[in-house]
Amino acid sequence: MMKTTKHNTLLIGLTVALGLTLAACAQPVAPAQPTAPVTPTEAPSAPAEAKVLVVGLPKADTRTLDPHRQYEITPPQIMRAAYETLVTLPDKGATIDRVEPLLAESYTISDDALVYTFKLRSDVKFASGNPMTAEDVVFSFKRMGALQDNPAWLYNDHVASIEAPDASTVKITLKEPNAAFLSMLVSPNFAVVDSKVVKEQGGTDADDAKDTDKATDWLDNNSAGTGPYTIKEWKRGEQVVIERNPNYWRGPVPFDRIIFREIPDDAARQQALERGDIDIAVGLDVDAIKRLEGNPDLQLIVGNTLDMTYLALTMNAELSQPLADKRVRQAIKLAIDYDGIINGLLGGAALHLPTIIPLGLLGTDPALAPKRDVAQAKALLKEAGYENGFELTMVYPGERKMSNIILADTLVAKLQEDFAEVGIKLNVEPRDASTWRADYRAGKLAATIADWTPDFLDPHGWAPAFAVEGASAAKRVYYVNKEAEALALDAAKITDSTKRAEMYRKLQEIMLDDAAFIGLIQPKVQIVASAKLKDVIYNPVYFLDYYFISQ
Repeated sequence: MMKTTKHNTLLIGLTVALGLTLAACAQPVAPAQPTAPVTPTEAPSAPAEAKVLVVGLPKADTRTLDPHRQYEITPPQIMRAAYETLVTLPDKGATIDRVEPLLAESYTISDDALVYTFKLRSDVKFASGNPMTAEDVVFSFKRMGALQDNPAWLYNDHVASIEAPDASTVKITLKEPNAAFLSMLVSPNFAVVDSKVVKEQGGTDADDAKDTDKATDWLDNNSAGTGPYTIKEWKRGEQVVIERNPNYWRGPVPFDRIIFREIPDDAARQQALERGDIDIAVGLDVDAIKRLEGNPDLQLIVGNTLDMTYLALTMNAELSQPLADKRVRQAIKLAIDYDGIINGLLGGAALHLPTIIPLGLLGTDPALAPKRDVAQAKALLKEAGYENGFELTMVYPGERKMSNIILADTLVAKLQEDFAEVGIKLNVEPRDASTWRADYRAGKLAATIADWTPDFLDPHGWAPAFAVEGASAAKRVYYVNKEAEALALDAAKITDSTKRAEMYRKLQEIMLDDAAFIGLIQPKVQIVASAKLKDVIYNPVYFLDYYFISQ
């Protein structure tokens, strides 16, 4: 049988631990000694064969390998191999219930969650051999903000100032208290780059960097990080090649080279894995994974994502008079056959998401998930004056996969069946994704299904968006609840994780009662790898950490 290892990547909550230090690190590799010249009577020894790891990816969405610009799905695992951040996830990425130092030796957070101070390690070198200093950190963060590219908001929306009081200290002052900021810093976008090298290649952290920075072309095929590997080649649509960093501060890695090869066809990727042409296959569909079951040479790695698919119901009576009544929305919540979706349609390849905050984040609890109750749903509809049911139109993105695992058409057809059992006739209207998205964002839809993916591992990445009046998701369904809004905003202003958890749980209870957003799917990820590999561990930030993978 294919070996199965399950890595629990659920974030139980951000534990703000002061003064944490990394576990003892391996010593740097000593420089190789020069070899004696070969005499005429000696036969030269055969060169050692390079150790190569090949990763098969589906069609990549890579736009750039500049860490301060990339914001797509494919690059983070490559970025993680070449660049590092001040803080990281512990236990090889398998545990994400806390954040611990990486390039930082320790950190402190002010009681008001406004000032974050980091003491840097003294033994870190970039791939160039240059030592890392606080000025490199300041340059890196400021450059990300100044570039004004997709990830710039992570810096610009939160940071009031960043300074280097000395060569080993970085002080960051936020615009407003934010206990979630530490978890944001795990993002590969907060990579620390070699400021000297990037400047030599035309990079800048000046305010006009959006127009004047010229380093991206160089960074697309080279790297200026502290990571265990360095970028050597990127052929768009084909592959990315990274090689061992001889100056890596934690010591040598087991592979001389890692090749990320694009193989868009699932069957071709599966066959390449079976032949041994690739060592890891990412993104195989359920059918391909089933075909590999029973292969003793392979292992299956299962992890929980923090993505979600949810049902959105308007609270605006002009769009739907019935849905403006909370009792009707609650009836719909109770009408849904969640087990039929998770186990029937998806074969267990997902979790039942209770609310708009994915399971595993601070304050979440699987017990909050609503259960189907057709009789109670009918009673609520009768109480609301809809004993004989009503008609509702759902506009949705047709022919699109939701949470990358189920076609929207399939999910909507199931919802039609469930709604019909309580007397609601669900009329469905598939549209192309761009038209659907525009109408949903404009608040024109009475009912729809939609996805949400995380920007960072803290409930604050979800709570304000869904609970604050006029925020990105809330405005789409005209959601207004001032108690929920206050909880969503205030929970990020304190550092006490226990109090934060209580506030997020209360928020979820309120939103479950309001039933404007109904959680459906939190997908799992499945990666198939050679059974010879060790520590292939999924996490929802940078997916795989190639520093730890060995053979």
